[in-house]
Amino acid sequence: MAEKQTALQPDIGLRAVLASGLVCFCAGALYGWSALIAPLQATFAVTTAQTGLVFSLAIVSFTLAVIATPMIPIETARPRIVGAYGFIAALCVYGAAHAASFPAYLLWFSGGFGAASGGVYITALGVAGRMRRHTVATPAMVAAFGLGGAVFGPLWRQLDGLGWGLSGLIPLGVVLVVASLIAALTPAPRQHVSAQNRGPAIGQDVYTRRMMRLIWILFALGSFSGLMVLGLGAKMMDAAGANAGLASVGMAGIALGNTGGRLSVAGLSQRLQMEQILSIALALTLIGLSFALIPVSPASVCLGLFLVAMGYGLVASTVPVLTRITFGSLSFQRSFAVIFTAWGLAGFLAPWVGGALYDLGQSFTLPLICAVFTAVTFGIAIRRLAKGTPSC
Repeated sequence: MAEKQTALQPDIGLRAVLASGLVCFCAGALYGWSALIAPLQATFAVTTAQTGLVFSLAIVSFTLAVIATPMIPIETARPRIVGAYGFIAALCVYGAAHAASFPAYLLWFSGGFGAASGGVYITALGVAGRMRRHTVATPAMVAAFGLGGAVFGPLWRQLDGLGWGLSGLIPLGVVLVVASLIAALTPAPRQHVSAQNRGPAIGQDVYTRRMMRLIWILFALGSFSGLMVLGLGAKMMDAAGANAGLASVGMAGIALGNTGGRLSVAGLSQRLQMEQILSIALALTLIGLSFALIPVSPASVCLGLFLVAMGYGLVASTVPVLTRITFGSLSFQRSFAVIFTAWGLAGFLAPWVGGALYDLGQSFTLPLICAVFTAVTFGIAIRRLAKGTPSC
């Protein structure tokens, strides 16, 4: 049976996955957006609230692109399509670097680069999902996206210190062009997916629909705390009394925790069930939130945020793998596009709710209690998944 399946569905190839991963890494620079706040304010004299709008709108654009791309009536899970989105991303980055006004910057960066990054992300995940060892390739692809923010964010901060301003976006544009060209020129074999690998069609039966809802709920609840930390981590460390040096280490720790959590799923998925990995993510999140809620020292708060970010990274990689296992390679992109709206909702609400609750009490106690509540509810959803009876 294994040989027959291999003949019907040849491995897409490591070259195709690596080429797509390189573009995905560049698109992940979107996660390093906060390093552009200072040059953005210096260029257009905008408020902090207005700069926050940049990432909120980028998340919306990103999510809409993830939803829309699988609807295109062509096979999108190919390196050439990843490269095409990468070229669009490079064009938008160039436009943002030379924007003449703040609305123009919003259009190019939030609307254009945000949407193009979403296109890169879902098509690159589709390529990884077509690999025979998709349980390794998929989390590695998700990790590549997270690593982009960890690399380009500090780079932009350094370039701003050298006086580059928004022109610091130009190196990203150059790397995107090179990576997209490599992807566009990388061949990928056409695959005939066997019935065994197709997986159930979306909405085929009651169980499938319930699984779709359960995974959606898992992604929304499991992402909430991590996205709050990614959006408000710097403010949380400042409120805890962290000095500039410790805050810099803390921000690097959040980025590395997020990336490390994503990448570790490649190994954990070979040894553990998906619900067990999600349970580890829950434990890390709750421990991290407890450190942040009971600030023994600024360093303990930084450690807590690192653990929450790592837990979020585990969720961010496990959900695509779980979706691929549940729905098969043929339905993976369309299924994950629907499930990804949970991330978009959590990404829009978590920083906003956290900021609003902070303004009410001038403390992060209420936001963190809210995060604990979502984490506990996440644990209940994990139990439903473990039982295999998603009564949602």
